Amino acid sequence: MIVSDFREALAYRDFLGYLVRQQFHQRYHGSALGLLWAVLYPLLTFVSLAFVFSYVNNWDVRDYGVYFFSGYIVWNFIANTTQGAADAITGQASFVTSVRVPKLVLPLAFAIAGAIDFLLNCAILAVLMALLGARFSLALLVTPASVLIICVFVLGLSLIAAVAQVFFRDFKFLLSSAFFLGFFLSPILWKAETAGPLAMVAAVNPVVPFLRLVQWPVWKGVVPDPSVFGIASAVALATLIGGAALFVRTQRRFYYYL
Repeated sequence: MIVSDFREALAYRDFLGYLVRQQFHQRYHGSALGLLWAVLYPLLTFVSLAFVFSYVNNWDVRDYGVYFFSGYIVWNFIANTTQGAADAITGQASFVTSVRVPKLVLPLAFAIAGAIDFLLNCAILAVLMALLGARFSLALLVTPASVLIICVFVLGLSLIAAVAQVFFRDFKFLLSSAFFLGFFLSPILWKAETAGPLAMVAAVNPVVPFLRLVQWPVWKGVVPDPSVFGIASAVALATLIGGAALFVRTQRRFYYYL
């Protein structure tokens, strides 16, 4: 049943493409720089946070800059896409109540738009690595698999968030607070190896394996341990299956809450 729902959603690929384009149109419509903000915003974040924290901690900005940005783009993808997808159903109620389209298309469009942003940020990361003199090692060959695993995880979170927001309208505010706190409790601004007590937080943080899938090949120049791939893959697959099952089982009731 879950597979058939995904097939039905993908059959509406033209409508799906329209929704993805709408995501970018609504995000940058009316701004003077338009889509350039997709490049400028992460760069401004890099300049402000990487330089400040490297100075405060007396770290080499070239080394820390690569470490920070490789983790930041993963976190940004997970947090922003999940928070956006929370409004996938409630924010587009007319597509649920008035138009006959597969409801799965709505959160799927948010996940695809987020993945496009993520890939763009990966390209920016590659440019920053070259500018900062980072080493391009053979370990980078595993990053396509890492990106795929992260995308699966984010799609699962997007489905869960979309359902939760339908039945509990305060969910997106709690989600935003959780991601805000989670950012500071994840090894992005700080390094797990030198964080002291925070290293214990990193050990139980469910997002850490996904950060390491990108940070280790990019920053350390090493392939993540098989355990990292195993944990990340298992969590991603469980999240997708659980999110899809929840979405499919509850979608018939969306109409009554919109």
